[in-house]
Amino acid sequence: MSATADVRAVPQARAPIGAYVAFVAICLIWGTTFLAIRVAVETIPTLALTAIRFMGAGTILLTICLVRRERFPTSRRIWIDQAINGIIMVSIANTSVVWAEHYITSGLAALLAAMIPLWMGVLEAITGTAPFTMRKSAGMLLGFAGVALLVAPGLRQPEHSLYFFLAVVTMQVNCIGWNIGALRSKLRPANAGPLAVATIQMLSGGIVLTIAALATGGFSRLAFSQRSLAALLYLMVFGSVIAYSAFLYALARIRASKLALYAYVNPAVAVVVGWLLLHESITARMILAMLIILGGVAVAQSDRSRRTA
Repeated sequence: MSATADVRAVPQARAPIGAYVAFVAICLIWGTTFLAIRVAVETIPTLALTAIRFMGAGTILLTICLVRRERFPTSRRIWIDQAINGIIMVSIANTSVVWAEHYITSGLAALLAAMIPLWMGVLEAITGTAPFTMRKSAGMLLGFAGVALLVAPGLRQPEHSLYFFLAVVTMQVNCIGWNIGALRSKLRPANAGPLAVATIQMLSGGIVLTIAALATGGFSRLAFSQRSLAALLYLMVFGSVIAYSAFLYALARIRASKLALYAYVNPAVAVVVGWLLLHESITARMILAMLIILGGVAVAQSDRSRRTA
């Protein structure tokens, strides 16, 4: 065996282990970001929180890109496309989660965010990217049945049912916004390094959020406690930089169908961590609703797997 063959054999043997470690990191970190948001909003206004998070994360990624000489887009159109994607996914989708968690628990927010794959099926049908099949329809119905079961008790409490309802709706705005940005990225490839694309998206969204926070006085109400500051740093460094880098690393080494399993793990992690650290309640209704929602996702995803095969 030649020396060249020996060198190549090492990464091939070790890559699967590293990829699965990255997968576990994705599940744990993204699953705990819902708790971190819930803690951060205790003292930090919504727009200020998301602005600081993504401006900081985008700056860190930009530094990494410059050191690694990552390939940035060469076309003005691509820059504009990715900036728009960032505004949709960061300024709208992520900010929706932060606002919603003022009024619902982190576990409930994570369960509602599990609808993201189902809304993708609807948007794919609207754009003509993929047909809306019977399996997708069944998955969507199951998903909404799970959401209805999940939120029904909160809507029966008049003292806070309005904001509770708005938070539930806002979480669906998060799902739709995230999928619009993801679908635009899929239909309009950037022809650039993935870290460079993430940098453009985070900084674009962060700039818009900074302007919005300044215009609404969000920074004037800014306050930090030890808990909220730690949560903000966790969201910035772990939730945005490390988890995304781990996702890219795993995506290059694990089949996308396997990697997509993180969408099933994240809600369970969020519910358990919220129960352990914030003493959020876990009821039989929540567990049943989670199983129904994830069952709907599984049904819809099975249609995608059949078509891919």
